[in-house]
Amino acid sequence: MQKFVLGVLTITLAFTLYSLYDIITSSPDENKSLEAPLKTKPITVKPKPKTVPNVSARADKARFIKQILPAVQAVKAELDGEYARALELIGKSVRTADEEAWLQRQMKRYNVAGYPCLLRSMHTHPVSLVIAQAALETGWGSSRFYKEANNVFGIWSYNPNEPRMPASEQRGSKTTYVKKFASLDDAIRGYFKMIAKGYAYSGLRRARMQTDNPFELLRHLRRYSELRDEYVARLYYVLKANKLYNYDTPSYAPTALVDIVPEYVAQKMEEAAKKKAAEQQMFALNEVKVETEEEEPVPCKEEVEANLTRPAPGLSTVSPARSFRP
Repeated sequence: MQKFVLGVLTITLAFTLYSLYDIITSSPDENKSLEAPLKTKPITVKPKPKTVPNVSARADKARFIKQILPAVQAVKAELDGEYARALELIGKSVRTADEEAWLQRQMKRYNVAGYPCLLRSMHTHPVSLVIAQAALETGWGSSRFYKEANNVFGIWSYNPNEPRMPASEQRGSKTTYVKKFASLDDAIRGYFKMIAKGYAYSGLRRARMQTDNPFELLRHLRRYSELRDEYVARLYYVLKANKLYNYDTPSYAPTALVDIVPEYVAQKMEEAAKKKAAEQQMFALNEVKVETEEEEPVPCKEEVEANLTRPAPGLSTVSPARSFRP
């Protein structure tokens, strides 16, 4: 037993001496690590660079214009060529059988009777106006209809036998559909055909025979959307803010919105004035509720003794016995 205890003591002493030797021969940095807890190097997180929304928006707009502009120009040139031929043939006193047959096909295509109506239907309008509507209808190319169906102008479909896709919204209990086009060119042809045949655009067809100024034609697209004048105003700002009129030949300087939809502008100004007046009234009410800084106490004026003995409002000075009436 004594040997066992002696052995344990010997091992403990050896371990203690080894530990002391290890501490003495260790580096100062290692000793510090024994004295203080280990400190980890702080991780610095670099802040994300601030993104400028306008830069991204401009890039999206430029990308969309780059995609759609060549198609718009190509289809417009194609339709303008057909219009020029129709104008030439109508002006001829004698036409060949082929020329007459071509004119008749065009009249059937646009569902019109008479050459004046045919020319109004075949005439196109400025590129800037087409791009502005395409941008507004697709959210500058972000809409599902544009990406999946090449539907640039929100054209609906009522024919179950044509290529189409369901819209996300419904009209009552009925599902609405939009047309699917094989290409951008086909979508733009479908747009011009809709403008050429739709009753709602008869004013636009007459107006574009007189001018190519997109700002003068804007008001005639009022019935393109349920928003009416609001839609015209939005088109105006898309045209003006993005300088789309520079894509026209010739190009026209922007006019004031009040010259295009004066009633709408007057209504908006009236609404803005009412809103401002309401805000000012609310501000005045809130200002009353704000505590003001404490001022010097107002000296109390001496009251007449008779006033001091006057009872509080609502309290009768007549005794209950005298005020009783049988």
